[in-house]
Amino acid sequence: MLGKNYKALSSLLKVSLLSFIAIFAFAIYDFVLPIFTEDQAGSLALVGIIVSLVYVASLIAEVPVGRLVDRYGRIRVLMIATTSLAALGIIYFALNDILWLASLSLIVGVLAVAFWIPSAVLVRQFSPKNMLNASQGIYLTITQLGWIGGPILAGFIAETLSPKHNFLIFAGFMFAATIAALILFKGKDTTAAHLEPHKHRAKINAFLESFTKFVKLHKHATPLYILTMIANIWIALEWSFIAIAGMQVFHLTDGAAGLLVGAMMAMEGLLYFTSGYLMDKIGSKYVLTAGFFLLFCATYFTFLSHTMEYYVISVLLAAGATSWIIPGTEALLTKITPANILGEMTSVFDTSKDFGLIIGPLAGGFIASFFGSAQYAFSLVFITAAVATILCGYVFWPEQKDIKINKLFAKN
Repeated sequence: MLGKNYKALSSLLKVSLLSFIAIFAFAIYDFVLPIFTEDQAGSLALVGIIVSLVYVASLIAEVPVGRLVDRYGRIRVLMIATTSLAALGIIYFALNDILWLASLSLIVGVLAVAFWIPSAVLVRQFSPKNMLNASQGIYLTITQLGWIGGPILAGFIAETLSPKHNFLIFAGFMFAATIAALILFKGKDTTAAHLEPHKHRAKINAFLESFTKFVKLHKHATPLYILTMIANIWIALEWSFIAIAGMQVFHLTDGAAGLLVGAMMAMEGLLYFTSGYLMDKIGSKYVLTAGFFLLFCATYFTFLSHTMEYYVISVLLAAGATSWIIPGTEALLTKITPANILGEMTSVFDTSKDFGLIIGPLAGGFIASFFGSAQYAFSLVFITAAVATILCGYVFWPEQKDIKINKLFAKN
């Protein structure tokens, strides 16, 4: 199987290496932004607002950027994004004002989309049809090293120098990603020239038109959208409040908080490939359901934790649950989307992530501020994870029974 798909997989590895470098930078940014904001503002609610502004801008930018990716090429758009983000890192380091921090968050949100959409499209483009889940597992396992190393390095820099110095490290890694793109792809873009061109009509309601197209793709498109949004509520909260709750409630240092978040990302990375491989063998829907149920249980105990040991164990289990969810949702989208509109449909799908990443820190921040503890933010996760578990059972499991019954009649 690997020999047959060698060319596609070698290209997938190139994308994974390039993304690893950029994701290392994003991990540093995502870890330090809440801590830096809380130091500047002293308010958990304001932390939620500043973090959510990144994803408000991403939500607005998704569809326009997706169309630009389909028209002008994946690598070209990606390199513009990484170069611009490197410049923003230097500007972050020079500023302290909270209003400027909010403004820069909006710009980062737009540029982040210009990285995530082309990288996601490249992964889908280079995923062999008989290895969709496993390909996602390969990509996520490699890039997860960035999510592991980023917070560990950021915690060390924050403790030895200051949180602010992490923005310079962020800029350095983003610039390195630009260089990597030039070396790995040698100036060649990766537009799918052999595919039937997709004409984008210039309309004021293009945003709604793309959403309508997405909903009509498949009967699972809307449930997939909702499940992805719920998964990203947790992803947003783990980056926004795991470190702060550990520092406030359990008196962790910056360095220890970075190690904890890094360990969570390591837990995810250990399970990504095996999860994707298992999904290819038995079907994404069973593993998805189990993933959301584990997320419900783990975040419920995170919310109830009264010692550091319980807190660490529960957040590690919650991180592992992510690995049972993300490969399946990404692979299901690849299965139901025509190749010539992958950029546009990926951009619509990614708005579900943005909604989750907005709702998570915003609602979680206000809940934590109201109750006076960052730990209360996790109540939002176990409630939404319970809803996702029920939704998986309602949408997917009856269909699996129908498939088994049809196979039984076919044999008879």
